[in-house]
Amino acid sequence: MCGHCCSTPLLDQIPASMIPCLDSKATMDAGGLPLELWRVILAYLHLPDLGRCSLVCRAWYELILSLDSTRWRQLCLGCTECRHPNWPNQPDVEPESWREAFKQHYLASRTWTKNALDLESSVCFSLFRRRRERRTLTVGSGREFDSLGSALAMASLYDRIVLFPGVYEEQGEIILKVPVEIVGRGKLGEVALLASIDQHCSTTRLCNLVFMPAWFSPIMYKIVMLRNDVYRCRASGIFLRLEGGGLIAGNNIYHNAEAGVDIRKKSNPLILCNQIHHGLRSGIVVLGNGKGIIRNNQIFSNKEAGIYILYHGNPVVSGNHIFKGRAAGVAVNENGKGLITENVIRENQWGGVDIRRGGTPVLRSNLICFGYSDGVVVGDEGRGLIEGNTIYANKGCGVWMMSSSLPHVTSNHVSYNGLYGVAVFSQKDGSSEFPGGHGAQENFSEDGDAILWETELEKDDDLLRRPVTVALVESNSINHNGASGLYVQSGEALHIITNVIHANGDRGITVAQSSQLTHVANNSISCNRQSGVKVEAQCKVELRGNGIYDNRGHGIITKGDSTVVIENDIIGNRGSGLQLLPRSDTKVIKNRIHSFRAYGIAVRGRAKALVQENIIFQGKTNKTIFQQISNNRECIMQNNKFLVFKKKSDTWRLVNPPARPHLENSLRGPSAAHNGRKVAAMATRITARVEGGYHSNRSIFCTIL
Repeated sequence: MCGHCCSTPLLDQIPASMIPCLDSKATMDAGGLPLELWRVILAYLHLPDLGRCSLVCRAWYELILSLDSTRWRQLCLGCTECRHPNWPNQPDVEPESWREAFKQHYLASRTWTKNALDLESSVCFSLFRRRRERRTLTVGSGREFDSLGSALAMASLYDRIVLFPGVYEEQGEIILKVPVEIVGRGKLGEVALLASIDQHCSTTRLCNLVFMPAWFSPIMYKIVMLRNDVYRCRASGIFLRLEGGGLIAGNNIYHNAEAGVDIRKKSNPLILCNQIHHGLRSGIVVLGNGKGIIRNNQIFSNKEAGIYILYHGNPVVSGNHIFKGRAAGVAVNENGKGLITENVIRENQWGGVDIRRGGTPVLRSNLICFGYSDGVVVGDEGRGLIEGNTIYANKGCGVWMMSSSLPHVTSNHVSYNGLYGVAVFSQKDGSSEFPGGHGAQENFSEDGDAILWETELEKDDDLLRRPVTVALVESNSINHNGASGLYVQSGEALHIITNVIHANGDRGITVAQSSQLTHVANNSISCNRQSGVKVEAQCKVELRGNGIYDNRGHGIITKGDSTVVIENDIIGNRGSGLQLLPRSDTKVIKNRIHSFRAYGIAVRGRAKALVQENIIFQGKTNKTIFQQISNNRECIMQNNKFLVFKKKSDTWRLVNPPARPHLENSLRGPSAAHNGRKVAAMATRITARVEGGYHSNRSIFCTIL
């Protein structure tokens, strides 16, 4: 690799009697030399000799490792092809290991050169072969070639082209037909290349170059990039703009100062099977009408969002593994779009997916799990379709959203999250300010102020979204979450339709605040640890067509001043079927109500109620079917049917109509059973302990800030 690696070994000059035997328990004072002198001697050895010495025994191996700040540092800095490990960002900072840094440089060079064709066929006989040397071509004033184009015309497979300091302006498009290595000589910035390059070969190695657009084209590079290491760049690892495209596949992109991959200005690349990790900002950024297909990548351990979409960025993100990020897994802000489908998004510090400020993505069929905060966050002015996802075992809520944003949450399986399954708020929580890691410091406007992106808005219709005029939670399976299955504290209208809300750690549905109407229809609410539904004071709620079964508390308990309970089946709950608390105002019409151990309907204090045309079954404990204070004239009873046991063998069935909810014509997405099988299959591969607890009125994502 360098001059130090191929000199005559000095190890042969050391007497054999002074070298410990391989099978002996050697001490470093063998032959009468102390440890310090051995280090002095070994500091003169070249790379092959150091390798041989490290194989003698464990003591010698550890001694070779101890030369890190001396001999290994000399080898690393003395190699003409190697630069300081922290160049160009922090050249004064020592690496953790000089030996490891030298090893990485050496392996990178070997990986490139081993691809060269060592053997070429003879013209006459394929049996006779000759070895081919890798050439170095020089470009610059007084060198072999005066332009990059002329050097490329003479280059063969895996040759090296060295550009000496200067500005190289190519007058036509450069086509890379064979793999070559193009290296700038000197400091970063001393070699500038004004060119438009079109890569047709499988791979190319570029080093120490500054690219600038040519006079005849805004496109600098057409980025086929296969199996490269892209790391420690001062800005983004790979930057695409002005309708750039190409294939970026199989690369290892890491430790870059800005985004690992930056896609903007209508660029539309294919980002495939890369590892993008340990970036100082986001893994991938898509903005300014950037598009692209981002598929089957491993995106992990980045300081900011794994994928960040904003300013009308609209990529297709599928089949990626996005994990262990220090912010959100995927963030969509500032009118970003995108189809985000069939990804595994896990173990991120903040929301698995975070949607705010006009973000309108389609989030479909993803596994969002084991996050340290909420699974999905839909913040201030966030919109979009959240459909068919498995949101599992996150420490916060499964879905935290603001009803004012009009999100559409449908056909998801939300289970085993530490707090609420779905939490709906309208309180302004400071989310109008960008949280750190979601764009507060990102420099996305080098071409001008961010508002300039608005002038390039594409007017395409998106058939994946349908208009939503009210926040909608429909056809979800919400089960086994630590607190209430669904928690509402909202000043906007909300529709909760055809959900299965089962076995949650607190109530099935809690409506803590609802100044506009919350419509709860055709849901199955069962086996929750507390009441099926609780409505707090001054809330407006309509409960229609629900099946509320076998909850450990009351079926419905209400303090609301405008609650309508109509055509529900409230059966088998351990508390009262329906409990009306003082100062509540409730209409109870055409329901079928039963309680195992308490009253069918219990009216506490001076509650105002209209109880009309209900069928109320007696429980097994011989309590009265209906309880109220005797002088409450504001509770009106009309045309109700009371069924009592005449003998122990009496049973009743829910017929005409059959048991509610009636979901046959309502479900629009995958069934609860299908989602159950899906999460069970995923849970066999990924397990975690879910910590329970109760939620405040803010997202954990926002509370951390």
